[in-house]
Amino acid sequence: MSTELSGLDGVTRQDVLERLMAAGTKGMQLVELQKKMAPDWDASAVEQALAGLQRDGLAVEWNQRWMAIRHTKWIVGQVNQLEKGDALIRTGDRWEAGYFVSRRNLKGAIDRDRVLIRRVEASGRKAGDRLPEATIVRVLERPLRTVVGTLDFEGDRRWLVPFDPKVNLDLEVTGGDNRLEDQYVVVEVLDPRRGSRGPLTGRVTEVLGSASSPGVDVLVMLRHFRIPENFPAEVLAEAERFGEDPLESDLEGRRDLTTQTAVTIDGESARDFDDAISVERRPDGGFSVAVHIADVSHYVSEGDALDLEAFRRGTSVYFPDRAIPMLPETLSNGLCSLRPDVVRLTLSAFLEFSPEGEVESRSFDTTVIRSSRRLTYGEVRRLLEEPETKDEQEYGPVLTMLRAAEALARVLNRRRMDRGSIDFDLPEGDVILDEEGFTVGVRPGERNIAHRIIEELMIAANEAVAFHLDSHQTPAVYRVHDPPQSTSLEELRSVVKPLGLKLEGDLQLLNPAALQALLKQAEGKPEEPFVSSLVLRAMQQAAYDPECRGHYALGSTHYTHFTSPIRRYPDLLVHRQLKRLLRGAEPAAGKDSLLESRLPSIAEHCSFTERRAERAERQLLQWKLVRLLAGRIGEKFSGRVTGVQPFGLFVQLSDYFVDGLVPIRSMADDFYVYKADSHRLIGQENGKIYRLADRVDVVLTGVDPRQRGLSLAIEGMPEPRQSRPRRQRRRSPR
Repeated sequence: MSTELSGLDGVTRQDVLERLMAAGTKGMQLVELQKKMAPDWDASAVEQALAGLQRDGLAVEWNQRWMAIRHTKWIVGQVNQLEKGDALIRTGDRWEAGYFVSRRNLKGAIDRDRVLIRRVEASGRKAGDRLPEATIVRVLERPLRTVVGTLDFEGDRRWLVPFDPKVNLDLEVTGGDNRLEDQYVVVEVLDPRRGSRGPLTGRVTEVLGSASSPGVDVLVMLRHFRIPENFPAEVLAEAERFGEDPLESDLEGRRDLTTQTAVTIDGESARDFDDAISVERRPDGGFSVAVHIADVSHYVSEGDALDLEAFRRGTSVYFPDRAIPMLPETLSNGLCSLRPDVVRLTLSAFLEFSPEGEVESRSFDTTVIRSSRRLTYGEVRRLLEEPETKDEQEYGPVLTMLRAAEALARVLNRRRMDRGSIDFDLPEGDVILDEEGFTVGVRPGERNIAHRIIEELMIAANEAVAFHLDSHQTPAVYRVHDPPQSTSLEELRSVVKPLGLKLEGDLQLLNPAALQALLKQAEGKPEEPFVSSLVLRAMQQAAYDPECRGHYALGSTHYTHFTSPIRRYPDLLVHRQLKRLLRGAEPAAGKDSLLESRLPSIAEHCSFTERRAERAERQLLQWKLVRLLAGRIGEKFSGRVTGVQPFGLFVQLSDYFVDGLVPIRSMADDFYVYKADSHRLIGQENGKIYRLADRVDVVLTGVDPRQRGLSLAIEGMPEPRQSRPRRQRRRSPR
């Protein structure tokens, strides 16, 4: 933990910490510490400083004595609970995963708790496990305030069954009426400080409805992940004051590009268009490119109500039936959206490429454009791959531009692959909803040449802006992706080896080209999607950071997010800094800059909101797919093995892109032994082998609505012999 504490409170905390450090392992009682710090600091200031030090993991109270953590064998961290109930403990300045805690050692701690931990000798864990094991000593702080779930009735008492199966707590509920069975509710925890010292109490504050009602699943996700839904009145009022179109005064000082051919290319259902492109083929075979991005920063000023709300949200969230925007719709779908045939303010990146795709020049300017056409991915694919004679007349210069953009995208992609960039092409499914919002099917996600055009041009613009900001030493937030850890790569190498695939190179300093080569080995084979998912799993998570460390997977030395300020707060901040450079402002003087001092916390918050949105989107999709299949128990499905464990096989259903578990106890045709080194299950009598990426036919045998999981059985497998039934005692959710 950093001990650089600033501000008046920081001075108090620094003073307190120094005294605790001097006290050594004996520590100090609160009264003793308050006396030593009087009269400079009053008693309440000392208590606040101690609370802050404990939150930051620098000090702890034990047996009514305060000690500096450095003089103890303990560590302060935050619980990050895993799917099966175990947890990682995030520690250090960057709150990275540093310790593993098994479920039995959590001692009542739940996700996001601030805890005191002690390292222990691992028992029953493999030597190759990556993190040291720890046990919880005490829950220091429980940020839990509300929990979403359903109610379990036990006589006159009601207990919350949390929506998140990882949340393991006893919570008795009051409020509401007795008609809440099978209804999702929001419960306020009345005394979260009790931690693990017995059952908590809470009261119903909101009834969301039954999961069988359309839209309730989205509400559950929003409340569970604490994603803001409605905008405050002052934010809406601030957005409304701008009107529907730019004013004449807004156009002053901008380069007028309204006569230039520019188009947006998005999905069929897109409503906010924050990027447009213009591409020309030069006589020498090179390319002139303009990437126009909605100038959201012209309307959203630093520190105003719109800005603070956008920062709080961090990102827009996209569900199958609705979007939760970062900005009010009057801006996101109106004034800032680059709709066709209307004047819009933009910030543009102008790039010149050689015929080989090398950047010859880069420049930037505030501009005004009028989009020539709103195109969809499917429409562009058809124009380029299935041209018709009428296209020339209908699309005119737009068609010429698209052909140039296609040629450039292929050149840029080839150049990116040559430098080792990794191109993931994982199959995904999009749910199909009926008019009432119920899931009725799944369609394979499409990735065609139109997607690649936009992808390559956006990457090029992001790289250009990052290079410009970094070379001018301008404080900003960068998009960074660090190299994978060697332990993850070792595991990847061992998993793909039985598939006949090789991961070559020094795993300590592995060039991304080696991972690209691994994906190339699997290309066209049945296991290709599985290998892609394995490589993706071995990667570290991309994040935001004030330091320009490059993007490993893209093979980029400079990278940021510039192209989506309507839906991502970091892009909005990058726009402000780029415009500041364009105005000729001098670089701020190091750490005297208020913005620079705030960048680490801004980056951390934006990384958090991004991960939160991704989890909410992923879990809602899983829930919808599981509920779709709930009425098809007993039916046969085709799938591929995506995981092999001692307890069974994970199989992804090919047409639904969702995984289910084949328990090993259901594989009754033989006694199967798990081979960890080759990730296989091998039958002892018949020699039958189940391995990763194998194609299997399965039968859906059950659905677990709480875990949102599927139970499967291998088709044709004999029924397991029934063991003698044991008397079951009904247990409460506690």
